[in-house]
Parts: sequence; structure tokens; C-alpha cells
Amino acid sequence: MKNKFSENKFFDINKLPTTEGILLFGISMSRIGNAQSPKNCFEYLKHIASKIQHTDGIGMVIWYGDYLYFNSDDPAYKLRDKFKSLMISHKNAFLNLLKKDRKWTHKAFSFTTFGQLLLDNSNAYQYAYNAVLDLYKNDPVFKKYVEEDGKDTGHGVGERESKFILEEITLFYLSQKGIFRLGNSFVTDSEKTWTLQAYPGTYLKSEIYLFRKNPLGLSNPKNQYENSFYDLEKKLLYDYDRVDLDK
Repeated sequence: MKNKFSENKFFDINKLPTTEGILLFGISMSRIGNAQSPKNCFEYLKHIASKIQHTDGIGMVIWYGDYLYFNSDDPAYKLRDKFKSLMISHKNAFLNLLKKDRKWTHKAFSFTTFGQLLLDNSNAYQYAYNAVLDLYKNDPVFKKYVEEDGKDTGHGVGERESKFILEEITLFYLSQKGIFRLGNSFVTDSEKTWTLQAYPGTYLKSEIYLFRKNPLGLSNPKNQYENSFYDLEKKLLYDYDRVDLDK
């Protein structure tokens, strides 16, 4: 029998849903000045927007992963000053690009940080993170994928490095499953709102494994992207149910 994954191919999005939705752009602090510069993010946005034929409203949330990078040997005060400057500059430059192109609805765009998302969703996040951490401690396959992701992304392998990955994919897990409130006032931001996470790079194996194990038994069928990830560089939508993690 053929491996069901062997013939799978992934493609770009043809068109976005007509219902309300949120584009979720996570910004890595290590890539904020290159692959995720304001100019590049704006180009990514224009490509995704070309998939809109009709919509009840689409908001975009840009969240900065500042908090995650405190899993580091660098002094917190140095990281704080560095990230504060980078985030402010990035946000202002991106808004300036929007203002130069008057077709965009400015109030559809919102900006937040990882720390703010944790605070706004404190009960849901802590409960979910404990479940993800328990899976990491007791499932050797999951732990293997977390460590592989640490190597592949350049974060490294170790307790703090693994925590970076675990905290990040917990956020993705909750946002795609409709549990996380993302704070975008342009759309309803409810369980009926679809959410598409997008990033210039490939998927995380640990994230896919987490979604498949689904330790909290979450389901969000109204979000057609609940088990998906969009690679902004390759312009491919990955369906987690069709990815072969061993290749």
C-alpha cells in the first residue's frame, strides 16, 4: 500500500473565505529587520490580499515575539531596550506604508506582543500550556520534534530553548482553535471568525504533532484553517493532516 502522504502536494490559496477572518502575522525578533521587515510584510500582505474576492471583513494582527526571547542568557534590561526600539520602528514603518497606499482600511490592522496576548488570555493560555508541557514531558516523539525544531530554527536545544518552542506553539494551538482572543476590533473576533497564521518559513514539526495529538480535544470547524499554516515565502498553504513528519 502506498504511503498516503507520498503523493501529497501543497498549493497557494485560491481565495480567502467571504466570512470575517483574521490574518495572524507573528514577527520573530531575529528576523524583524530582514525577512520580516516592514517592506517585506507589506509585500506579503498584498499577496494574501489578492486572494480576496469578497469579504464581510478581514483584520490583520501583527504580534511581536518579544517575550519569547527572554529565554536567553542576555540581560533582560538589554533585551527590553532593544526590542522596544525594534517593535516601535517596525510598527511605525508598516503603518507608513499603509498610509501611502490608500486602498487599505487602517483600523483593520492591530499590533500586539506575545506578553499582551498572554495577559488578555491568561486563564486559557496557562491551562493549555500546562497540557502542552505535560505532553512534552511524557511523549518522547513530541520531545524529539521540539528538539528538532530548536535545531532547525537556530534556537538550539535545552530547557530554555524548548520552552521557547512550547510557548509559541501553545499560542498557535489556541488561536487556530478559536480559543484565543486576538484583540482586533475591526472584526468580531469570535469563534465564528476564521484565523490564518502566516509566517515566512516552513511549519514546525512539533506544532503539527501537537495539533494531531490535540491534548485538550479542541475543535473549531468554523475555521477552515484550524489545522493549517501559510508559508509566506513559498506561498503554500500546509494542511497539517497531510504533512508527513518523517520526510
